[in-house]
Amino acid sequence: MGKNRKAIFVVILSLFFFTSCVSYLKESKFFYSKGSELKRKYHMEKAYSAYKKAHEQACLQVKNKPSAQAYMMKGLSEIELEMWDKAEKSFIKAFEYGFEKGEEWVEYISLFSLALSMEEFGLEKSAADIYDYLLSKSRLKSVSMLSVKRYSEFVIQNALDAEQDEKFDMLEKLLKKVRKLEQKDLSCGFYHYVESQVLSHMKLYWGSYEKAIMARELGLPTLEVLRDNDNQIIFCYRVLKKELDEEEWEKFEFTYRKWTKKWGWQGPESPEWKRN
Repeated sequence: MGKNRKAIFVVILSLFFFTSCVSYLKESKFFYSKGSELKRKYHMEKAYSAYKKAHEQACLQVKNKPSAQAYMMKGLSEIELEMWDKAEKSFIKAFEYGFEKGEEWVEYISLFSLALSMEEFGLEKSAADIYDYLLSKSRLKSVSMLSVKRYSEFVIQNALDAEQDEKFDMLEKLLKKVRKLEQKDLSCGFYHYVESQVLSHMKLYWGSYEKAIMARELGLPTLEVLRDNDNQIIFCYRVLKKELDEEEWEKFEFTYRKWTKKWGWQGPESPEWKRN
C-alpha cells in the first residue's frame, strides 16, 4: 500500500470519535487519536508507541468486556502496527458481535478496515467489492472518500493492463461512480481530484485540468493529495502545451498564470511547497 497508508486513518477517527464509559476502551481511543495526531506531524516513532498503547488497551477491553467497538479498536490499531492477519480476525470478530442501533458508522469503518487488511493479503478483488459497496452505502464522507480512492486505484491499475476498448469501458464506469458521489457533495474537492485522475487516464486532459483546478480551490484533505493534484495540473499544462494551437495556447497560458499567481507559485511548474 506504500505511502497511501500514511494518511489512511488520519481522516477517520478524528472526524467522528465516539464516547464510552468503559475505561480500557476510552484509553484505547485516546491513544489511537494521539497516534493519528503524531502521524499527521510525521513523528512516526512516537505514533507507533501510541498505537501500541491503543492496542494494549483494546486487548484488555476485549478480554474483560468484548464488544464490536472493542474489536474494531483492536483491529484499527493492528492495521497501524501492520499486524494484518490479526487485524482481519479482529474485524471479523467485530461483525460477529454485531453493532448496536445507531452504530452504522462504526460498521462502515470496520468494513473499510477489513477491506484494507484483505488487500494487504492479496485479495484485491474482494477488497475492491467492499470499497464499491461503501461508495453507495456509506453515509460517512470520510469513508466514501477513502473508499473511492482505493477503488479507483484498483480499477485504474486493472485498466492499464486491459485492451484499449475494455480499458475505456472500465474507466467510463468508474467515472460514472465518481460523478455520482460529486452529485451528492459537489463541494468535496477530493471527488474532483479523483475525477481528474480518471479523466487523465482516459486522455481527456482538458477535463482533467479543470477538475484538478476545482479540487485545489475547494480544498484537499492532506498535503500529500494536494501535491499529487498539483503535479496533475502541471502534467496537464505540459500536455496541453503540445496539443493546443498557438491562439488556444495563448488564452490557456494567460488564465493558467493567473491561477498560479493566486496560489503563490514561483512559476508555471513550481508550486509553493517545492520551496520547503
